[in-house]
Amino acid sequence: MKIKTSICSLLAICGCLYFTSCSDDLETGGAQNLSVASFYPTIVMEGTEVEVNGTALSRVTEVVFPGGITSTDITVVDDRILTVVAPAGVSDTEAPLIVRAEGEEAQSRQTIRQAQPAFAQYNYTDDEGAVTGTEMTIEGRDLLLVDAVTLAKDGESLVIPAMEMSRKTTDAIRILLPMDAPLGEGVSVTLTFKNGTTLELPAIEVIEGTGGGTWVESEVTLYEGEPVVLGAWATSLQIEASKLASLKEGDIIRVYFTDVEDFAQGSLKETGAWQPIGDGLEYFDLTEDEIAAGYYMRTFTAEMIAALGSNNLVVGGQNHTVTKVTLFTQVWVEGGDTDLRDPITDQTIVLNDFEDDGSHNSSWDGSWTSGVVLEFPTEANGNIYCRLAETVAGDIWFVNCNHKDFGTISGIENYAFKFDLLIEEGVTGASAAIMQIVLGDNWLWVGEGLLPETTNGKWITVTRNIADIKSELTGELNISTLTNGLYGGNIPVGVCVDNLRLDPIE
Repeated sequence: MKIKTSICSLLAICGCLYFTSCSDDLETGGAQNLSVASFYPTIVMEGTEVEVNGTALSRVTEVVFPGGITSTDITVVDDRILTVVAPAGVSDTEAPLIVRAEGEEAQSRQTIRQAQPAFAQYNYTDDEGAVTGTEMTIEGRDLLLVDAVTLAKDGESLVIPAMEMSRKTTDAIRILLPMDAPLGEGVSVTLTFKNGTTLELPAIEVIEGTGGGTWVESEVTLYEGEPVVLGAWATSLQIEASKLASLKEGDIIRVYFTDVEDFAQGSLKETGAWQPIGDGLEYFDLTEDEIAAGYYMRTFTAEMIAALGSNNLVVGGQNHTVTKVTLFTQVWVEGGDTDLRDPITDQTIVLNDFEDDGSHNSSWDGSWTSGVVLEFPTEANGNIYCRLAETVAGDIWFVNCNHKDFGTISGIENYAFKFDLLIEEGVTGASAAIMQIVLGDNWLWVGEGLLPETTNGKWITVTRNIADIKSELTGELNISTLTNGLYGGNIPVGVCVDNLRLDPIE
């Protein structure tokens, strides 16, 4: 009995030890180690804020900047995000950022330093120089933290805030010189940084422009060479920084691809620290809609442009082949009285128009979607167009018609789909509209970016090559009395369209 009792006691003790050990392991395994995954920005000035991403950051009590300068001015957002205010005295020599908690510390792979802003030169889009209504670029060093540009002369001043800048990176700021800027020689230029400090630049001569011009959307090719087979993260494609020098908030990158395999993913990074340029861009699954369209698109935010900086853009991923990369961007076209619409020629096939020619008028059906409010205003010259009179969120038929018999079109891949577009002044959010083109009952997915953010209240022509939208749509296309039009969602009030048409590509 004594032996039996001893064995039972031993088993009980072992059992307690076993369960105690498991409990300790669970507790230890559940706690994350302190780490820094990334932070932004990578240059600081006294009083500016840095956002840090990582793990277990809620335990952090101090952050150490280059030169051993410590800040405890910390705001914890959650366990993965905190913000810290940069102290005075940070070194201008690059070094990792260190976070400390009780009994532990972690440092970043990225480096950070004190900004040393400096001016290099001005560049102008107009040969005459700083002409109002045209663009001016301020080149230099460590300009990322600029919050405003002030132009002043003889007591008159004009402030251009950061949100109105065409582009802002570490080494360049691009602004559109306002029509009401101070004119003449000796106009002072002052940069104001996020911490309130200023930097005086050389004075400029501002010349009065005509005031004419508008932003027009253009598709710029960034890469179209040998197809790049990405495989299983085996390689990538780099877009040179020089091709992105004029990148603006709202610009849209489109990456065309083929040969999609299972588990296909995309990736957009930069070559500085080889980090993603935005949330969710380190790797992302290609969706069914994107695979069907043969491309994916992403809209550049100010944060993405700043994260890219002056580095090359890395287009990567796995299990697909990249064939082409383009950028939809706004180009400033001078000449206020210039008609920016493409002409309608003898070769143009007009699919949807809003004048009554006796047998056809695309306004007859209105929208096939219930509750959509459309208007059909008449211009002074007698032209009638379609205007969306109320913002819509869900998917709707914007333009639709199947009255007119267009017969069969040969070599449809050699045509471009066009429509005239006017976005009324003050309208915002148009570039976020998710659109499809419908051609002879064929649905051509475009997604965001078919509509630009603005046309400044002027008519322009939007053009998309059929081959770029749907490469498999080739040969003869019978559109007879099938449906042609525009379908989409998230379209703001004040978007106006006219003359949906096909034109042969020159």
